[in-house]
Amino acid sequence: MTSFLDDFSQLVTIKSPEDLRQRPRYYPLLDSKQSELAEVLAPYHFGEPYPCGLSGCRTPHQNGYLVVTIDGKETNVGGICGRRIFGESFTIKANLQEKRAQLKRQLDILEHVREQKVGLLARIAEQLNRPAGVKWSEATLRNLKEAFGPYIFKVLREKARRGENIVEVTRDATKEERDRHRVANPSARPLQFVTEKVGNLTGLDMLNHDPLRVLTCLKDKLHELDNLDAKKLSPRARKEWVDWAGGIERTFEEVEGVLADALRFYTRENLKIMIGLGSTPQDQMRLAMIQWSNSEMRLIYKV
Repeated sequence: MTSFLDDFSQLVTIKSPEDLRQRPRYYPLLDSKQSELAEVLAPYHFGEPYPCGLSGCRTPHQNGYLVVTIDGKETNVGGICGRRIFGESFTIKANLQEKRAQLKRQLDILEHVREQKVGLLARIAEQLNRPAGVKWSEATLRNLKEAFGPYIFKVLREKARRGENIVEVTRDATKEERDRHRVANPSARPLQFVTEKVGNLTGLDMLNHDPLRVLTCLKDKLHELDNLDAKKLSPRARKEWVDWAGGIERTFEEVEGVLADALRFYTRENLKIMIGLGSTPQDQMRLAMIQWSNSEMRLIYKV
């Protein structure tokens, strides 16, 4: 067998013991004393143990190799007994075929993504452009930031970063509250301020994500993949591409989660609660003018 890593001419795919049994030259019980190794055809990884095909072993294993002898007989062996029976030649051939199998799996994964490119780009466009999609969410967020002003919006972002959904306001204690505090806590300092809960914000975590950047990066990588020769990449770089491919569906799911949070965040109830972010009566009056239109799905201003 050629030593070129991208020569898959004798590589076969074995997913289950049934794949072994269906091969015409497969021998489930082979006398190792009368057999000499020709090639290792493929590694396999089974969910349940399966007996070694060598008559002198028969030890059940989950990870092993399909091999062929010089007289054309095929059987399955585990790594340990393969080295013990067939020697260093088995180890060299098994390692090479393991690398080939891994390379082929990686190339197949990236090729599958190439084949799905048109559909993936269509899904990106749909998430971007739907009525309550990423572009709508980004535009609404810009409007909210402008309406709130930099300081109050920063307070809101910090709450999102810390995962604090509760909005509270601090006010001067009334005379009755100060009197009750004095009676209940005679040795404590006089009560000056009272903190009250305004409410719990919903969907606040959307501020911790940037779905527009995520989808833009995904689109750029899909175009970059077109001209990528994965065979020429280093093993580390190729693995990074394969890991990226494996995360594509998760990326779409994450964006859907952010959009769901956006719908929960942009509500009349949340805007009422966020009035409490104002540190002065003037700020609170200004925030009270910002309202939400369910019919238009946008911020409006009450004059």
